[in-house]
Amino acid sequence: MEPSSSEKGFFQPSPELPNQFHDDVCFQRALKLFLPPDIRSAAEPELAQLGEDVLSDQIFAWITDAERNKPYLSGAGRDAFGRPRSHLVVGEGWRRLQEFGLRNGFVAAGYDTVSEYGPFARVVQFFRLHLWTASAANVTCPSAMQDGAARLLQLHLARPDLDPARRIAFENAFRRLTSRDPAIAWTSGQWMTERTGGSDVSLTETLARYQPSSEDPSHPGLLAAEDGIPLGPWSISGFKWFSSATDSAMTILLARTPKGISAFFAPMRRRPPHATTSQASPAGSELNGVRIQRLKHKFGTQSLPTAELELDGMRAWLIGQDGRGVNEIASILTLTRIHSAVAAVGYLGRGLGVARAYAKVRVVGAGRGRRLPLSESPLHMRTLAGMTADYHGLLLLTFFTSYVLGLDEHPNAGQTHGRLAALTPPDAKLVAPLLRVLTPLCKAYVCKTAVPLLYACMESLGGLGYMLNEETEYLNVARLFRDGSVLAIWEGTTDVLSTDFVRALKHPRGGRDCLDALDRLITAGWPKDTNEKGTGERSSSWCPLASWQVTKAMIEARSQDELVGDARQIVWSVAEAIIAVLLYSDVQGDGDEAARDILDRFVAQRSGRGSQGYAGTLQRDKAIVYGGVAGTPSRL
Repeated sequence: MEPSSSEKGFFQPSPELPNQFHDDVCFQRALKLFLPPDIRSAAEPELAQLGEDVLSDQIFAWITDAERNKPYLSGAGRDAFGRPRSHLVVGEGWRRLQEFGLRNGFVAAGYDTVSEYGPFARVVQFFRLHLWTASAANVTCPSAMQDGAARLLQLHLARPDLDPARRIAFENAFRRLTSRDPAIAWTSGQWMTERTGGSDVSLTETLARYQPSSEDPSHPGLLAAEDGIPLGPWSISGFKWFSSATDSAMTILLARTPKGISAFFAPMRRRPPHATTSQASPAGSELNGVRIQRLKHKFGTQSLPTAELELDGMRAWLIGQDGRGVNEIASILTLTRIHSAVAAVGYLGRGLGVARAYAKVRVVGAGRGRRLPLSESPLHMRTLAGMTADYHGLLLLTFFTSYVLGLDEHPNAGQTHGRLAALTPPDAKLVAPLLRVLTPLCKAYVCKTAVPLLYACMESLGGLGYMLNEETEYLNVARLFRDGSVLAIWEGTTDVLSTDFVRALKHPRGGRDCLDALDRLITAGWPKDTNEKGTGERSSSWCPLASWQVTKAMIEARSQDELVGDARQIVWSVAEAIIAVLLYSDVQGDGDEAARDILDRFVAQRSGRGSQGYAGTLQRDKAIVYGGVAGTPSRL
């Protein structure tokens, strides 16, 4: 035996990361559950090609560039003579990934495929986003807010009483927000957070004054930079503490008027009437009353420009009623929170894909001179099976929420699908209440649960998983963990969302409908006779229906103030009951043994038996992880 060196000796074979569309059994089962056969057949070729495209060498090179060339302010925010200058510079990789996302319509798909997919357009959109997120280097953050802004403007454009001036501005913005042409498409910011609070906007210090440009002698006739469309009649000044997507072309923001907190739309740039080169950018535009104070230095999402912004006379259009801004922003939050959950399972799906690939090529000692790949290690496969089972439940909860979103947006579509018919509210008036409570529940439970699972993916690679692996970017699970950790924080922390969930259930007007919608979902989705469940559980096992009935009784008996302290526990209890219902529905589709094992495992863990109640074997664990025993076809 010769000594090893930097160029000889053992070198670990590199794992090959396969197309997740084909490799991820949970993804394939979710497709079958949430899409009718005709829509699935129409969408699958594009999804399969997208799964290939997002793993290209070019995509990973752009990711590396976006991570290395982080956004910065030219001249540290000053010109050569010390004057403030908010010129934001982003890397080439970031710009190219942004263009890839716009060209592939990750937002547009929720709008321009409706004629083909109907209420399932959102489900298809989020399946596409699921494949894209882990390769996007965080350009999915501005696209989430782009989607929310598009939906908000779409709702207002449907109103016949919208005044002509605002209609022109909103139509132009909506056209750009839903475009697949990077040359004209817009992404959007969302500015709510101030120093006075995060999700609590009640103490907003940003002020808006109604001041048409004709009454503003300092800025007569201001126009949007790219469109020649007049800017809004409101002038907004204040300080926004945390604004992601600072390079976006527009924003939706909150500001205080004499009537209360209101929502506004504003382009990021404007074209002054007599701009000179020293006053404006080379394109002849300037920021629309915005100065970037500084960029945030963050644990993750470092390629994403997040900033503190000072607003001084930003011209904007009022959205909706003056003083009803929080209600308007709620439409955006519905979308951005679902985007966050999709991103969480997207990161997790990629992390598990890397873990599966690595387990096939990594050989370890097994005692008495034996060596075997990790994919043949009973303990390693039991661990990966548990992670995969948890991922499967999170995936089903996320895409069920996106399915309900599609129903809410298309109330007259009249389409249901197979096993989903039993889980779909029979009364259309319960769809909106169900979405109202599913959105905070899904975002809170999925994003929080995904973080330790992502860490487990990193750990499954040993020391290699802790490395950033920029030279082999497709193995960079550490980046996924770092970036995925923010999902439990932005768009509402777990506590904020849990409080919101309880508030919705106890609302004096809509709370009863929310509770009835959940009750119908869980009771209709789980068989009353435990002998019919076929899950192998004992009579003393945890039962989602019984768990829900206890939780429901507690919600009905207590006031909102009495429930808030237990809000997280309530969310977890309800989320796990819904996941059990979805897992059961998945099993009912084809009786797949691996899907049944996932359900058994889920019930056993919540019965306090851990893995003792799950009679798994190496081959059964491998069927959960890889979709079939080595040498045999997948059950799919």
